[in-house]
Amino acid sequence: MKKKLSGIIKAVTVISVVLFPGITFAQPKPKPAMLFFSSKDCEHCAAIKKEFLPGFLKKYGASFRFMELDVSNPANYDSLLAMESRVGVPEAEKDYPAVYFMGTMLEGEIPVGTKLEPLVRAWLANPDSLEAFDRVVMSRKAVILKTGAGTGGKPVYLAYFYKQGCKKCRSAKEIVAWLEKNHPNVHVESFDIAEKRSKLLATALGVRCGMPRERLMSTPSFFVGSEYVLEGNITQKTLSDLVTKYGKTGAKPYWNTLSSVELARAEKLIAETFNSLALVAIALAALGDGINPCAFATILFFVSYLTMLGRKKKEILMVGLAFAFAVFITYFLVGLGFLGALKRAAHIEILSKIIFGGTAVLCWVFGALSISDYFKARAGNTSEMSLQLPGFLKRRIHATIREKARSRGLVAGALAAGFTVSLLEFACTGQVYLPTITYMASRKAEALGYLLFYNFLFILPLLAVFGAVYFGVSSHAVAKMMESRVGTVKLVLAVVFFVVGALLFWAAFL
Repeated sequence: MKKKLSGIIKAVTVISVVLFPGITFAQPKPKPAMLFFSSKDCEHCAAIKKEFLPGFLKKYGASFRFMELDVSNPANYDSLLAMESRVGVPEAEKDYPAVYFMGTMLEGEIPVGTKLEPLVRAWLANPDSLEAFDRVVMSRKAVILKTGAGTGGKPVYLAYFYKQGCKKCRSAKEIVAWLEKNHPNVHVESFDIAEKRSKLLATALGVRCGMPRERLMSTPSFFVGSEYVLEGNITQKTLSDLVTKYGKTGAKPYWNTLSSVELARAEKLIAETFNSLALVAIALAALGDGINPCAFATILFFVSYLTMLGRKKKEILMVGLAFAFAVFITYFLVGLGFLGALKRAAHIEILSKIIFGGTAVLCWVFGALSISDYFKARAGNTSEMSLQLPGFLKRRIHATIREKARSRGLVAGALAAGFTVSLLEFACTGQVYLPTITYMASRKAEALGYLLFYNFLFILPLLAVFGAVYFGVSSHAVAKMMESRVGTVKLVLAVVFFVVGALLFWAAFL
């Protein structure tokens, strides 16, 4: 029966075409492509692929062709650059993962997680409008850099200094792969700035090339011949032009020719940088500590992640109160333990002088580092600030938040997150907290009251952020406000460090 029906349909079709040659039959509309660009070393890409994409693709995947492109492949990286060029993505907003769909580019974990689904829903509701916009965007000519690949040239050696977990360094790594593909004469040697030898080489090369002292050991950075390129100037064109320039004469790996005198001078500069170059302190230790970039970045990530999960305002406020309570209790108990130990040590005169005097000196060093961070923030180099959490702790905090925020028991998950994150953040916030507790120990009668008061003020910025989100302020707006005031916060922290240091010196010797 089916064969007969099929034969009849074919016969009717043939007859129709013969008798009415102008007739056409509708062809199925091709599905649009969604381009998902990711990087192997990107924790945000991994999080989106694990937590967001499975549910998203299950719900909408039948409507489009999903194409995942690893940017470690130079061809895919070229595709990403072409799409960014067509859309007009500013350099400062480029991030991974990146998604192109219907004329729109979304870059970064939070934008992809919060805006991609509404974009797809808007397209499904009004496909003609967005498809027309997509055609306009795709018709734009992408800016493609002409390198003259394959023309050869003398060997050019570049030194590339990077820091683990650095977003700009991750982008620079993709440019390195692109350079090596398009310039056969290029040889890039990579150095992790966390290693002692790398710090020494970066400083010595910086001095040799005339780099400003405050930019020594900056990441990402490149050295070739007698020139250097720092964050903000690291682009395909800049590095490609340098390689082309040095391809005529060649450029040796100068980091292998540094003299013992140059290395000794670099070692001395590093010691001076970490002991006195630094700067920052606070006017109000607890409030300054509560709004320092380490703690504040965690608060904003927590709020943004809750928003991405679709939590309601009341839920976010409830989670925020529970999280703040856990932070308060954790910091108070840690402080109580330190306070008890310091009080017992204070009974021994010599030991108390060593503890209070040594902590005072440490405060002044931190104050100096904070002032250094203020100038770095003013210059837009926040990733180079000295007093911040190491990359591996930031990643662990983000992983904890992602895990606990998805807990069915909202309050229990928030309490667990607050406790864990507080301990992980202590590497940063303890820089203010411990010296302040040391001073509290010298004021035996009021010490416990000071400790309670400090921790109450410490969580106020946390409560303020959750309250602001509850009353309708977006976490993005709060992040922008904080980003513009990082330098001011660092200057306030510097004042606090110097004041607490002076109080401790007074308690020890005067």
